[in-house]
Amino acid sequence: MRIRIALTTAVAVILIPTLLFTLFSSSPAASARARHSAAVRVAMKPASYVHARIQAQEAANLTAYANAVTAAQKARYIETMAFLEKLSFFNAVSQQQAAKAAAQQASDATSTNTPHWACIRSHESGGNYAEGGGGAYQFEFSTWRGLTGLPSPAQDYPPSVQDAAALKLYAQRGWEPWTTRYVCGL
Repeated sequence: MRIRIALTTAVAVILIPTLLFTLFSSSPAASARARHSAAVRVAMKPASYVHARIQAQEAANLTAYANAVTAAQKARYIETMAFLEKLSFFNAVSQQQAAKAAAQQASDATSTNTPHWACIRSHESGGNYAEGGGGAYQFEFSTWRGLTGLPSPAQDYPPSVQDAAALKLYAQRGWEPWTTRYVCGL
């Protein structure tokens, strides 16, 4: 609105005296000079108008920049949310696997009827409790005697005694005493 008022005022200040001069001028050359002068003045834009155009252009540039920043922020937010959803999925899977491993470990600590124990027996003695050199779990005699206090090697005792000794050794040292644990993934 201010621009229109300023422009109207400028036109009035420039054109009215020129027109009056032209009308009251007696010579045709003076009249032509006056018309040319008025046309030049009208063609020139007032400084306030030019300044307003520059400000409008700067405002448009700032608006475009702000819109671009907002769009980039929205895109980053969506990308972050997608990442967090994936992360929560993987955390849930990881927690399920940890719970399964803990349940398996608890099961391994209380029973030798698990896939892990079957793998150990299979690789130590082929699953044969009467296998020489330490029975199904291939106990060294000193380890066997320390666990059970029994006078003869493990292969001389029934599976239930060997299984109980294996569980006792597992409770003390985990899978470390059996080198075949690596083959079984333990």
